Amino acid sequence: MLRRMLFAAALLIAAREALSASRGGTMPVPLPLFPANNWWNTDISAAPADPSSDALIAFINLPSQPSSRALHPDFGGDAGGGFIYGFPFIKVDNSQALKTVTFDIANESDGVGVPFYPIPDEAISMTGWIEDGPPGNVDDRSNSDRHMLIVNTSNNTLYELFSVFYDGTNWVAGSGAFFDMNTNNRRTEGWTSADAAGLAILPGLVRYDEVFGPNEIGHALRVTVRTTNGHVYPASHTTGAAPGALPMGSRLRLKASKDISGFVPAVQKIFRAFKKYGLIVADNGSDMYISGTYDTRWDNGVLNPAFGSLTASDFEVVQLGWQPPRTFILTFPSAMGNGDAAGGTLTVFASNGAVDTGYVGTVHFTSSDGSATLPVNYTFTLADAGTHTFAGGFMLRTGGGQTVSATDLADPTVTTTRNVIVGPPAPTAMTATATTITNVNLSWNASSGAAQYEIQRFSAGGTSSFTTMATSYSDTTVTGGNAYVYKVRALDASSFPSPFSVPDAATTIFFTDDSLVAQGTVIKAAHIAEVRGAINALRSVAGLGAASFTDSLLAGIPMKAVHIQELRTALTQAGAALGLPAISYTDPSLVAGTTIAKAAHVQEMRNGVR
Repeated sequence: MLRRMLFAAALLIAAREALSASRGGTMPVPLPLFPANNWWNTDISAAPADPSSDALIAFINLPSQPSSRALHPDFGGDAGGGFIYGFPFIKVDNSQALKTVTFDIANESDGVGVPFYPIPDEAISMTGWIEDGPPGNVDDRSNSDRHMLIVNTSNNTLYELFSVFYDGTNWVAGSGAFFDMNTNNRRTEGWTSADAAGLAILPGLVRYDEVFGPNEIGHALRVTVRTTNGHVYPASHTTGAAPGALPMGSRLRLKASKDISGFVPAVQKIFRAFKKYGLIVADNGSDMYISGTYDTRWDNGVLNPAFGSLTASDFEVVQLGWQPPRTFILTFPSAMGNGDAAGGTLTVFASNGAVDTGYVGTVHFTSSDGSATLPVNYTFTLADAGTHTFAGGFMLRTGGGQTVSATDLADPTVTTTRNVIVGPPAPTAMTATATTITNVNLSWNASSGAAQYEIQRFSAGGTSSFTTMATSYSDTTVTGGNAYVYKVRALDASSFPSPFSVPDAATTIFFTDDSLVAQGTVIKAAHIAEVRGAINALRSVAGLGAASFTDSLLAGIPMKAVHIQELRTALTQAGAALGLPAISYTDPSLVAGTTIAKAAHVQEMRNGVR
């Protein structure tokens, strides 16, 4: 009899396939870039304005008097002749070989003198992999900053280089910086990065996938000015001392009163980010040039006049060096089904980055979904120790990109916003049943509002996906002796997805004498061997090694308590790795030489891997 294995809803099995280096496209790492309470992701809409805001803005406008300096989108597509507008970014994984880079500013660079930077060879000879466009073996450093931005998708890390050139043998650069995007670590005070302010570049770019995606832009954007005066938090590096100029790290905020309703939706989204997250001064360059990614899909016929209609005088300067007294992080699903209840956890952090265990403020939740059900105002207690979980407290009912925000009632500068995509409800009752060693039948309950369904299949050999408009599917690409894990999600007519279903899996393994009968079936070596194989197939899908067992050759050997205990241990390990529910066993404590192997012992483990 062919058997299937029930897997927990929380299971997300990552494909471990090597990713060849690629350029641009959708950001492949968890969003937002850096933790949600990083300075790039901080909501500054309620932060105080600097007392010198008017004078600092007037300094930007000096060369343009009597007019105010207009904004310009410093990004786009191809410029012709192998040149480009905007910053390209490169995606690699841990399989990418590391290269040694020689630096002009070695004392403020990371990875000096050792293979450290995962630079793909494509960047040597291909256009469009480095800022300005020409390949790395073309020395264009006198005409451009020649930044190279590299994301390692395996571990969510970022490598950035300034003024790069491949001299025929080695890579050289002005400076280089490494950022662990899982942390809020700043550069050493006084150090530069690949950017003059000592900040990362990538998280501050306007990206096509965000502007035309379903969610709001959730971070500040990079801006340049012609000269600066010192630096303030979050910057770490000074490059100028011009009296009256903005410091590196200054934040500009589009005034709340500025009417942006007349712009096309994509531009409105960018300008909303100007209001909520602002601009961070990160480099010297042209005044009010906003940085973004190189992408041939940008339409500068729309962007240029839209940006040019805003001027520096439409902005105000946030209090120099401002940071909120504490921050929130809301851990929350990135996708929800319409009408599905979801839980969320709110954690409070002190300004030093530690969890604020003494926080006793009151939190208020809001959502862009006017039909949402949200937790009522909650006052933290000392028993919460800075973290509180709202189990099943969130329900959104309007499809598309939505936001959920948490704000301290007494201090609106302490706030966080989480993007979420609302699609159809998650399909239920996903069932995978192997009917032969080359066929698995899948079925699930229909999801309201679904236009089609996307099935994902995971195995020890990789990941596959299928689509169908029906609520059933036959997978005829399986082979005998393996485990295949399936989950399904619904997509509506706008391709907004639901969460994935609870996964299920089929194993193409036969069990002898099924079902085993208590006090009727004598346990045989074959029964134990078959369960061993099924459990190790399960462990393989989970990314665990095969378990080792006593008496690997069971023929002629009487069944022992140790055989059952080892199987239980191996299955429990797999279950823990996959988030499977615990199994209740007959005779939980087996005693060697005393406990007799029973049909119930084996049948329970068969059921555990069905």
